[in-house]
Amino acid sequence: MELRQLRYFIAVAEELHFGRAAARLFIAQPPLSQQIKKLEEEMGVLLFDRSNRRVRLTPEGRKFLCVARSTLESLDCGVEKVKRMARGEIGRLQVGFVNTAAQSRFPNVVAEFRKHHPGITLDIREMYSHVQRDAVAAGEMDAGLVHCCCVEMRGLDWLTFLSEEYVLAVHEDHPIARQDISCDEDLHGEDLIMFPREYSPVSYDKTIARFHNRGIVPNIVQEAGTHQTKLALVSAGMGMGFVPARMERACPPSVKLIHYEWGEQKGISELKLIWKEGEVPSALACFIDTMKEHCQGGKTCNICC
Repeated sequence: MELRQLRYFIAVAEELHFGRAAARLFIAQPPLSQQIKKLEEEMGVLLFDRSNRRVRLTPEGRKFLCVARSTLESLDCGVEKVKRMARGEIGRLQVGFVNTAAQSRFPNVVAEFRKHHPGITLDIREMYSHVQRDAVAAGEMDAGLVHCCCVEMRGLDWLTFLSEEYVLAVHEDHPIARQDISCDEDLHGEDLIMFPREYSPVSYDKTIARFHNRGIVPNIVQEAGTHQTKLALVSAGMGMGFVPARMERACPPSVKLIHYEWGEQKGISELKLIWKEGEVPSALACFIDTMKEHCQGGKTCNICC
């Protein structure tokens, strides 16, 4: 059974006249009659009653008319859906993000994308960077917004969404809070809060080496899994720690953010949008384009705190 046979059948069933149906289909009447006869033979069912020089649908023909219409409507709907998917008008995206993205332009990206692409369901999930990386690599997530220092980029494509310097978060009662700028020497002997080494061993070791080369020995008294946790610990008087400048929006009243003299080896926090290397689906391409419109900065990440 061919799709053209279904279209031919529907035309004859609606016109109840082979000549008018042939004209409607822009074909000659004999080929049309042949195709209808072939269709009936394949099905083993008489679809039309041609007695008394009139064409009428048999009960089986009336039932098959519903089937034929439904089949072609479903096909047309499916074809149009595929075309819309190819244009990036419909689909589903699963995108991860680290919690500090809430202090960036990422919420604006989400709002703008949903406004301009209402046919694409956007499922966003807060996740640690290394979890996002594994999910994207495994094809379980379409993309992720991660801390670049915490992710192995092999097998991934990426876009630098945000790049900014780390600042030092200290309790308002600490003497450093009265300074406009701080430096490595200010950390000697002070209680310091850092990310766990397993988040990014290379960056962690680079940070410690920086202090060691300058003869600075801070007391690493606490580890924090997020910058929000780090700020909460600073607010509780547990120590001081480095956070991205964007965290000023979420800073507790008792915590002061002090500019830091990094020198040549910049302490940079980068957020990167990552996705699996290779062909990019249309819906994801639309999301990447929206992210590009809101990118901030473009430095290279040298150190992770």
